[in-house]
Amino acid sequence: MMLPKFLCGGKVYLRPAMESDAELVWYGKNNPDVRETLFLFTPLTLEQVRTELAAWVSSKETVLLTICEQEEDRAVGQTAFVRIDPVSRAAVFYIAIYDPLYWSKGYGGEATRLMVQYGFELLNLNRIQLHVASENVHGVQAYERAGFKQEGVLRQAMYHHDRYVDFYIMAILREEYYARSGKSGASGSRRQDR
Repeated sequence: MMLPKFLCGGKVYLRPAMESDAELVWYGKNNPDVRETLFLFTPLTLEQVRTELAAWVSSKETVLLTICEQEEDRAVGQTAFVRIDPVSRAAVFYIAIYDPLYWSKGYGGEATRLMVQYGFELLNLNRIQLHVASENVHGVQAYERAGFKQEGVLRQAMYHHDRYVDFYIMAILREEYYARSGKSGASGSRRQDR
């Protein structure tokens, strides 16, 4: 079966989430290395993951996509906009590469750039934000390369390994995206003059 390629990059493509993705997510969220990066602390059953995915897919405030590696045509992670606010034109960005064999290969960075482009150019968002552990140096650098800027610190936001960890609030605005990309559209929503 040929799978739809909703957004295409050079190394990855993003497609709609499917039921069969549950096993990848289940594997990732129970993998010690992946759990470390996502700050997960309880085991998840396959049924719990299926329920979670179904809730994300059915939510009108979420766009969930599966990250697939182009060469092997293999699902390696997921990315999403959650808490999409159509009034403020804002969303929270999420990404996870669930198989550590696919880390540090540029897949997450490319998927992030595809989502930022999608968010501003197709969803007409004005702001995309995320939270990232201050200790996640590689993650912070990857988000900065995609145009995100640090806006603040959530002090002692999560408990991890017998201590509290700070998280950065990072965001990219529509005008920043268009200034970086050299494309038109920085002025905001596409309204017609009356």
